[in-house]
Amino acid sequence: MRLLLLVVAGLCNVALAQSETSPSVLSTTPLRSPMAEPALGSQLRLPVEQAIAQSLKGDHARARPALLDAARQCDAYLAVPGRQVRAFRSQRQYLHYLDTHGDGQPTDWLDMACANAYKHLGYIAVEQDQIEQALRWLDKAHASAPYEPEPLTERGAALTRRRDWAGSLENYRQALALTRSHPEAAYLEALALRGTGFALIELGDLPAARQAYEASLQLDPESRIAANELIYIQQLQRKADADSTATSRP
Repeated sequence: MRLLLLVVAGLCNVALAQSETSPSVLSTTPLRSPMAEPALGSQLRLPVEQAIAQSLKGDHARARPALLDAARQCDAYLAVPGRQVRAFRSQRQYLHYLDTHGDGQPTDWLDMACANAYKHLGYIAVEQDQIEQALRWLDKAHASAPYEPEPLTERGAALTRRRDWAGSLENYRQALALTRSHPEAAYLEALALRGTGFALIELGDLPAARQAYEASLQLDPESRIAANELIYIQQLQRKADADSTATSRP
C-alpha cells in the first residue's frame, strides 16, 4: 500500500502521506476546522475539546473515556422521540436543512461537540487499526452532522486500510461535494481532492487522479504532497508507456 499524507494541524481529520515516490503507510492527521455556533449540548464543548487535545498528544487512554461519556449524552439528545436532532455550523445550514427536509418533524439544532466526539472516537479507532469500530463512529458523526465533510474524509482514509479503493473514493467524493455546496466546509476542499486523487491512483485512473491533484494544488499551492503525487503520477505514466512499447515490439 502506498501512502499519502495530507499535512494539516488542529482538531481531527484524516490524511494520507507520501514521501517523493517511495512506498508509504496510511496515517491519520488532525485538522483544524472552523468554530460552529453554540447549540443544544454546548456544555460538552470544553470536555470534548480537552479530550481531543489529550488524544492528539498521544494519550488516547485518558481521552477515550471522556469522549465516550460525551457520546452517551449526545446519544440521549438524538434519541428524543418525535424530533430530529442534527448538528450544524451555522444558521444558514440549519435553515437549509429545514428547507430540504421539510417533512414536518421538529428539528433541534445540536452542538457540533457531539459530531466532534463521535468523529474523534472514530479517529482513535483508525489510529488503533480498529476499522469496523472506526466506521461505526464515523457513521454516527455523519448522521448527526450531515453537512460535515470530515467524517467522510476520515472514513475514506479508514477504508484505504482495507484497500477498499472504490469505497474510499466514494467517501472522498461525497466530502468534496459538501465542500463545494457549503461555504462552512470549503476549508476541507483541497484535502478532499488529495484523498480523491489517492484513491484514483490506486484504481488506475491516472488522468483523473492528475486532475484532482492539480485542482488541490490550485487551492493549496504550498502542498508538497500534491506536488509529489503529481510527480509520482508522471512516473507511473512513463512506466506504463514504456511497458506498452515493450509489449508491442515484435
